[in-house]
This record gives sequence, structure tokens and C-alpha cells, in this order.
Amino acid sequence: MSECRYNIPKQYRVDKGMPLEALYLRMKDSKCREIFETEIVSMEWCYHITEGESAPDMASLLRKKGISVFEVITRQKISPELMTEVFADLIRKRFVIVYLCEQEIAMATFVPGENEEEGKICATDFYSYDMSHMIEILDFEQDANKSVEEIHNRIMSEIRQQKKEIMIEKAFAGMHKSVQQEPDLEYEFSEENLEKIREDANFVQEQLRVDVKA
Repeated sequence: MSECRYNIPKQYRVDKGMPLEALYLRMKDSKCREIFETEIVSMEWCYHITEGESAPDMASLLRKKGISVFEVITRQKISPELMTEVFADLIRKRFVIVYLCEQEIAMATFVPGENEEEGKICATDFYSYDMSHMIEILDFEQDANKSVEEIHNRIMSEIRQQKKEIMIEKAFAGMHKSVQQEPDLEYEFSEENLEKIREDANFVQEQLRVDVKA
């Protein structure tokens, strides 16, 4: 493995904010633009993962084929899939986005196709960040001597698996919550309650008999 390839400060650490205003101007949907302008706190271009030898300077680095890694902080939890679709239309290059909101995280990635319609997007829902849900975007050992496409395929596969796991966890949590909210049938149909129901039924029958005689 080439050490210079994974020298983060010199090779693919970008450390710069995105010119969001320039991106917003390219949004055709005014409502979508308003949502992004209001809800996105910041967007940082964190890494640009490339292959081959180290780039001599930042300009050369950004010209190299690679995967851009962004960190987006939002005020509210907007659909990560929706945000990723918008960013894919604006950036149109390989990227990975880490969304952060209210101490939760969501992961997303975009792989462009030969034309705009063939691009692939995968995004998880927001979830609590812990060690069991960690995805290694930068995996030096696995990615040694791998191409950009191979690295991106690995990341896409891990995010897709993460998406399934989060969906299953949330579905199970929702099912457990609904079970807890179900009425206590044993209490509702106790002997005491049944006796009360019989008394009410007898009272109604007596009233009906009175009405018929009248």
C-alpha cells in the first residue's frame, strides 16, 4: 500500500466549506431551495478519496477522479433520500454524505451513470450513532490498491446493508410499541366486568318491554 496515497492531510483531506449559495442558485424548484436554505446549517467537503499517487497540490487533487465525502448538518430531520437526490442532481459526481441532526446520523451515497437517469442513490434513515452502526468510509486496509470504483462499491454495499438493518430495527421498535399500547383484554373481560355487562343488558331488556307495552 502506498503511504502517500493515504496521507490524509496532504492527499485527500480538503477541509473547506461548500459554496452553498452557488448550489442553491442551480435549484430549479423554489420550494426545495427554500427548504435547503432554511434547514441546512452547514455543509463541509471533508475528503476527496482518489487512487494512484499523491497529488502535488489542492487544484491537482480535485481534478483527479475520486469520491467526495461531505458532512451536512441540518436543523430538522429531512428525508436523507430526498436531500441526496437533490445533491446528486447538483453535484453529478461520486459522493458520500454524512447527515447529522439532533445527535443522530444518516448515511448516503451517489454513483453517477452514463446519463442522469442511470445514477444510483442509496440513503439510510436517521439513527442513533453508536459503535454497532459504524461504517468505515476510510478503510485503508481494505482499500489498498483498489480503484475508485471498487472503493465506492464497498461503501455503497455497506450503506445498503445499513439501510436494511435500520429499517428492520425501526419496524421492530414500532411493532413492540403497538403491542404495548394494546388494551389489556384480560382486565376488560374479567368476571366483574362481565357481570356488569349482564346487568346493563337486563336493564335494557326491561326498558324495551316497557316501550312495547306502552
